[in-house]
Amino acid sequence: MNDFSKTIAAISTPRGKGGIAVIRLSGPDAIAAAGRMFRPKNGKPLADCAPRTAVFGTICDADDEPCDEGIVTVFRGPHSFTGEDVAEIACHGGPAVTEAVCLSAIAHGAVAAGPGEFTRRAFVNGRLSLTEAEAVGRLIDADTAERLALSSGALRGNVSREIARISDGLLATMTALYAAIDYPEEDVGDEGEREIGGALTRAQADVERLLATYRTGRAVADGVRTALCGRPNVGKSSVFNLMTGEESAIVTEIAGTTRDVLRETVSFGGVTLRLSDTAGVREAADTVEKIGVDRAEREIASAELILAVFDGSEPLADEDRRLLALLTPLDGAKIAVINKEDAGLRLTDEELAAIDAACGHRVSLSARSGDGHALAAAIADLYGSGTLDLRADAVIWDVRQRQALEHAKAALTGACEAIRRGDPIDCVCTLAEEAMAALNETDGRGVDEAIVGEIFRRFCVGK
Repeated sequence: MNDFSKTIAAISTPRGKGGIAVIRLSGPDAIAAAGRMFRPKNGKPLADCAPRTAVFGTICDADDEPCDEGIVTVFRGPHSFTGEDVAEIACHGGPAVTEAVCLSAIAHGAVAAGPGEFTRRAFVNGRLSLTEAEAVGRLIDADTAERLALSSGALRGNVSREIARISDGLLATMTALYAAIDYPEEDVGDEGEREIGGALTRAQADVERLLATYRTGRAVADGVRTALCGRPNVGKSSVFNLMTGEESAIVTEIAGTTRDVLRETVSFGGVTLRLSDTAGVREAADTVEKIGVDRAEREIASAELILAVFDGSEPLADEDRRLLALLTPLDGAKIAVINKEDAGLRLTDEELAAIDAACGHRVSLSARSGDGHALAAAIADLYGSGTLDLRADAVIWDVRQRQALEHAKAALTGACEAIRRGDPIDCVCTLAEEAMAALNETDGRGVDEAIVGEIFRRFCVGK
C-alpha cells in the first residue's frame, strides 16, 4: 500500500532530448522540497508564492550547485491534479539535466514515485473516479483518433456520470424498500410495488445499455484480432495496403508472394484492427509456402474478425471452396470481401449464396481504386462504432468494468423477478444492495485494493 505521507517525485515527460522536461513533486513537502533546490530570480521564497503561479529561477542539483534555469509552478491542495500540494519544475529537456533535476528533488526531501502513483493519489483524494483514472492511462497511450476520443470522453466523466445516475436512481428505490422493511405495518400496496418494480426495471435496462457499449469500446481500446485471408492472387495484399493506407505488403501478379504473416495495427471503420495479412490458402508448392499456409490457417482459427477475400471477376476456384469449408464452422465475425469489382462481377448467384452462408456478411470493392468505404461501413456496423459518439457517450472498454456491470445486471434481474413473484421485500432489498455495490465497484467506490493496485501498476512512472 502506498504511503501518502511521503512526497514523491518523478520525470513526467518522455526520456530523451527535447525542448523542455517536467519533473513533478506531490505530497505534503512538495513545495518546500522544490524551494530547497530552486532560487527564484525575484528573490521571493517559493513557499510564499500564490497558488498556480509560475516562477522563473535557477535550479540546483543534489550538491546545491546551479545546473539549469527553469520555471517552477506551484499548486496547492486540494486544487491540484493529485489533490495534494504539487510543484512542477520545467527545465531544459536534455537527458543529463533532466536526471540531475529529478535526483535533486529526491536529495531535497522527495522519494522516487512508482508507476501511476500521481494518478493513484488523485483517485484516493477524490479528484478522479477509477474509470477516469483508467482513462488517463488510455489517453497517454492513445495512438488513433478513436482511442483519443474514447479516453478523453471517459476522462471528462462520461462513464462516471452515467454510473452515478443509475446508482442515484437505485438509491431512491432502496430508500422506499428500507422504509417498507422498517415499517411493515405501512403496506406499500400494489401501486408501491409497481413503482419499485418499474424503477428496478429501468435500472436494469440502463445497465444493459451501458454493457452494450463494451463491444465498441473494447474494439477501439484493445483492438480486434483480424485475419485477412483468401487464395493466392485474389488481392489480399492490395486490400491490406488499402486498409493500412500505405504499401505495407508486396503486390505482384505472381501467386504466393505473401508467405509469412504481415501485421499492422490500423484504425479502420471507427475501431482498431490488429490486422494480419496471411499467405494464400491452397495446396502448397514447396516447404516454405506450406509453413506460410499453416500459419495462415492458425491465424484464421484464432481471429476475432475474418476478412475473406474473393476475386469477383472469375468463378470460385477449388481453393476458394476450401477456404469456405474452413470458415464455415468458425464462430468469429466474418466478412466476405468481393474484390476487383471494377473488372465486373462473374460470380454466380449460387456461388454468392455459398459465400454468404459461410461468412454472413459481404461487401464488394476494388482495392486497386482505393475505395474502402463499403468495408469500413461493414466493420463499423459490426462493432457499433457508427452509432456511438465516443467523445460524448458513456462507453466502457475494460473487462473489469464489464464484469462489475454484469454482476449489477444479474442482481437487478433477480430483484425484478423477486418483486414480480411477490417475494418478501427484504429479499428484493438484498438484491438491490448487491446491484448498487457492483455499480460502485465499477467506478472505484468499494473496489478491492488489489484491483486498484494492479490498475495503477500499468501506468508509466511520472503519471
